[in-house]
Amino acid sequence: MHGGVTKVPLTPELLSSVTSARVRYRMHLESERKKKESQAHSQRRIMIEEELEQLKKTRQTIQEVAEHLRRDADKMAEEAEGKQGSKMAELIAKSNALRRSYKQKLTELESLGEKIATKAAELRRL
Repeated sequence: MHGGVTKVPLTPELLSSVTSARVRYRMHLESERKKKESQAHSQRRIMIEEELEQLKKTRQTIQEVAEHLRRDADKMAEEAEGKQGSKMAELIAKSNALRRSYKQKLTELESLGEKIATKAAELRRL
């Protein structure tokens, strides 16, 4: 139309259009970057929420197991009171083993409580 690429007139309108195109492209790139960051942030938040929920379920299960261990240990100790000799010693030994397991579960609960607190704090920071 103008007789070649080098003969196209560079009007102020054409120059401002080229300049604004570059600005629009940079804005587009910036919005895409922000969108990706937002999605990554959302995915991280969801992942932490799921981990926190799983930790809470695990804590509930351990609490129930610990309570059963404690009750069984108490039951065996009470049963041992009414027995004599080797049967009593056997029941006391079983009761003590259950109490040790109960104490281990309490230690696990403490550790799990710390993990839950850490995850909850991490979730609040997001």
